[in-house]
Amino acid sequence: MPETIQPTALRTDGVLLLPLPDTSTLSEAQRRGAACAWCATLLTADTAEDAGERPAPEGGQLFPRGCAHCAGAAAYRLLLAHAPACAQCQTDPACPVAIAANRLMRKGGL
Repeated sequence: MPETIQPTALRTDGVLLLPLPDTSTLSEAQRRGAACAWCATLLTADTAEDAGERPAPEGGQLFPRGCAHCAGAAAYRLLLAHAPACAQCQTDPACPVAIAANRLMRKGGL
């Protein structure tokens, strides 16, 4: 199943709810944020980017995180879905979703 992209997914604390792979395919380490949700690289507090805590479709909570590259790529996909539907993005570069996505993209080398 492809990732679900929420074009306006920005929490009040500025964390983007990044589009995730099919959650049924995530390992326990990926579900709790110990490994990258996309490439399964083990993460530390210094290397992890928050992908946005959310309810798991099958119940419970997901605490996904990603490596800088994968989180940046997910932020890029989110921005591609967000920008065409966002009136602020079309007239003002200060859209908070676009700013947060661009920050993650730069950290990921994109």
